[in-house]
Amino acid sequence: MSNTNYKNTNNKGFSLVEICIVCVVLMVLLIPVFTIMSQGNAGTVQSRNEILARGYAANIIAYYNLVPYSEVKELTFEELKTLVLEQKEKNFIININDLGRDFEKFKNLEFNASVKVKEFKNQFNNYKVVSVTVEWKEINKKTPNKVSLSGMVTKR
Repeated sequence: MSNTNYKNTNNKGFSLVEICIVCVVLMVLLIPVFTIMSQGNAGTVQSRNEILARGYAANIIAYYNLVPYSEVKELTFEELKTLVLEQKEKNFIININDLGRDFEKFKNLEFNASVKVKEFKNQFNNYKVVSVTVEWKEINKKTPNKVSLSGMVTKR
C-alpha cells in the first residue's frame, strides 16, 4: 500500500538563504568594479584640468608673441586679467581675460597663472624666454597642481 499522506512535490525555486548568498557574492564582486570606475573618473577629471591649464598657458605665450618685444615682461595673474591687446592693422582684438574663461565652466577649480621672463642677448639675436606657470587647486584635494610651459619671443 502506498502512503497517501506523503505527496511527491517538485519544488522548483530558490530559498531565501540562496538568494541572500547570491546577493553577498554579487556585492563582493561589484565593489572592486565600482572602485576602479571611480578612480578612472578621477583620472579623467585630472587630465581635463591639465589640458585646460596647458591651453591657458599656451594662450598667454601666444599673447606675448603678438605684443612688441619691449612689452614682454613678467606679470602676475592680477596683471594678466587686465591686459587687452588691440592691433587694428591685423584685424583682431584679444582680451586676455577670455583666454582663461574655460576654467570658470568647472566649479571645482581655483586657478592662478604667473609669468617669468628671462632675456638673452648674443651677437646675432636678442630673445626672451617666457615661462608661464598655471596652478590650480581642486576643492576636494589638498595639494595644488601645476603646469609650466615655456616659449621664446624674438626681437622683431
